[in-house]
Amino acid sequence: MCKRDFKLDLAKGFLIVLVVLGHCVQYSFGPEWLISEKFFKDVIFKTIYSFHMPLFMLISGYLFYNSNQKEFRHLIISKLKAIGIPILSYIFLCNMILYSFFLRHGNVIGIIEHYCKSVFFGMTLWFLLSLLLMILTVAILTRIFKKKYLLHIAMFTIFIASLLAPDSIIPSVHKFMFPFFCIGYITKQNDIPLYSSSQHKFLLGTLSLLSIFAICWFNKDTYIYTSGICIVGNYAEQFQIDCKRIVIALIVSYTFMQYINILARHRNVLTKKVSKLGQMSLFIYGMNTVFNIYYSKLTSILSINFHFNYLIPITITLCFLLICCWLYKLLEKTKFTCIALLGKNCVH
Repeated sequence: MCKRDFKLDLAKGFLIVLVVLGHCVQYSFGPEWLISEKFFKDVIFKTIYSFHMPLFMLISGYLFYNSNQKEFRHLIISKLKAIGIPILSYIFLCNMILYSFFLRHGNVIGIIEHYCKSVFFGMTLWFLLSLLLMILTVAILTRIFKKKYLLHIAMFTIFIASLLAPDSIIPSVHKFMFPFFCIGYITKQNDIPLYSSSQHKFLLGTLSLLSIFAICWFNKDTYIYTSGICIVGNYAEQFQIDCKRIVIALIVSYTFMQYINILARHRNVLTKKVSKLGQMSLFIYGMNTVFNIYYSKLTSILSINFHFNYLIPITITLCFLLICCWLYKLLEKTKFTCIALLGKNCVH
């Protein structure tokens, strides 16, 4: 078994906390806040969304390099089990009410159609689907192009082609994730660490300032959800937006990893707990998606709206993570739940 990288687990742990917190800032205050889209201008939301998913994908590409040394068939089967099965499970949990309604009316075809649309075309659990697509794409490319420079050219060509493809054919989020996965893969391929061992305070200060400026530069058009990625028909403006969001994500991600490197030197209770969250990130992400869907439905049905207050999303985030930790220990005792919800084969 490969030894886990404590620093990467720690980074993933803090990132999954940010994922939950970002969703709480978006969904916690009820339907009025959600419809107004004021969260797009919130400084905490902007900071989180400027880099969290790109860095998650970059780390995934970095870690995939070692996995990609396996035989192709074994690799794909293992990834389908570890990621594909949980996708199917969480999508089912997200739509249980709708599927029970279909079932009561004997509409089995409706269940199948909705399920397929949710898996392949929906935004539910989009990151996990993106991760599977990235793994499959890079696994195929590395077996076709054995030389590094040819592989890099192929990756760059696909990225450019994705900018020309309509967002309706290839969802924009998947196209946006591709370069980050490739950067992570190439970084590991060339034995370049994602964090610097340098303790130079000037470098860290400079990176921190650059990150602050990058986040201030981030606006509503920069979100991948609001402006897409296809440059056809609006080349100059859209290409500028696409480059801007990538530059911002890379600057803030690299700065974030420097702080992770510093924190990882001190293995205390906090860093150990957060690194454990990093190992549970797939489960937390899946459960958070389910929670957000039902929470937003409940607040909408009951017309519950709260005044903006950071205490609400922070409290919900902490409570949710505590419940997830308890559930994870419970679920890993059963083989079925390990495979279906945790993406694991082993039982503890």
